[in-house]
Amino acid sequence: MYAQTETAQGDLRGISGSPGVVSGPVRVILGPDEFGKLQRGEILVAPLTNPSWTPLFAIASAVITEVGGILSHGAIVAREYGIPAVMSVPGATHNLSDGQMITVDGNRGMVLVEGGET
Repeated sequence: MYAQTETAQGDLRGISGSPGVVSGPVRVILGPDEFGKLQRGEILVAPLTNPSWTPLFAIASAVITEVGGILSHGAIVAREYGIPAVMSVPGATHNLSDGQMITVDGNRGMVLVEGGET
């Protein structure tokens, strides 16, 4: 299940998984061997999440995944933790990079890239 896609300004669009708006630096995490890289306040960008990823939600300020929807693990846990989430953003782990400043708008299912370019 994918939403689409990219806006004209380079911002990314997905599905709202959890409401709220947060700005911060990106941290791309591709698998469990990278869990230790996430720092408090960073925005977690991942291909997907499952229960083993749950502890990261206590550290992240927001979550973006490439797959999933409103009933996916990532969306449900983000709502439980009260952090914004945008799901089903194709290519997020490739189009966003560590340290890049973005705004996650979980109300609209948008990822706004500072400077407007991914």
